[in-house]
Amino acid sequence: MENNSFKIMIHKMLPKGFISRVFGYTSLIPIPEKLMEKIILWYSAKYGVNLEEAHIPAEGFKTLNKFFTRTLKPGARIIDPDRLSVVATTDSRVDMYGDITDDSILQAKGVDYSLRELVPSIEAEKFINGKFITLYLSPGDYHRIHTPVSGRITGFFNIPGKLFTVQEFMVKGLKGLFAINERLITYIETDYGAVAVCKIGAINVGKISLSYDNSVTNKIFRSKNEHIYDEDKKPVVEKGDEIGIFNLGSTVIILFEKGMMEFSELKFGQKVKMGERIGTLLR
Repeated sequence: MENNSFKIMIHKMLPKGFISRVFGYTSLIPIPEKLMEKIILWYSAKYGVNLEEAHIPAEGFKTLNKFFTRTLKPGARIIDPDRLSVVATTDSRVDMYGDITDDSILQAKGVDYSLRELVPSIEAEKFINGKFITLYLSPGDYHRIHTPVSGRITGFFNIPGKLFTVQEFMVKGLKGLFAINERLITYIETDYGAVAVCKIGAINVGKISLSYDNSVTNKIFRSKNEHIYDEDKKPVVEKGDEIGIFNLGSTVIILFEKGMMEFSELKFGQKVKMGERIGTLLR
């Protein structure tokens, strides 16, 4: 615990925004083909990237950003076909899931945080006493984010914040971490209830972008911005459709309205693939 406290103190002192911006800009610099091949092979071996399933452009990956945000070959992921299934939004690790107790969400054993602080909007009221799941993406995971359900996107909320690491020592040691860090939230309405996909920023996550709206991307000067679409402008999404992109790994928290779903028997720490069933919508 003392060691974790020291690591947290040191991490708080780091210029996380500056480091992340430098990393983000560096990832956009074209790299010679041979050198890029060596970097990708080293990175893939270190972090367990499965290059066999990645779609590699004919010209190769010209920048680190292109590699980090790679797409997959057709058929590399199967979206659970049951119309009542709720699927994983990402290739990720199940860190925590369960009930939202009034306004309280469990961050780690013995550590909780506020739903209303995570989503500082009237939209948060939809998820009081609902359910949540926290999914952690490692640096080697596929970094695109998909919708867990079919429905209509009602809006998004871009919230500037800190860029603390989301590694285990910080999750266990810094109360309210996910409500402190930068986040980009997508609101989805379904026939069964409301869903929010909260994409959490972290150090060296140079950018979080939305696949359905080009007006939002992380920039040097960011401001809090919640946008609710007009009724006739709400993007329609099918379960498994892409809705966002991370650079490197981070965390996704999915919120579900009370009474709309139940989770499958998941184990804490288990790995899930995008499109795998993680729950069931209730009739």
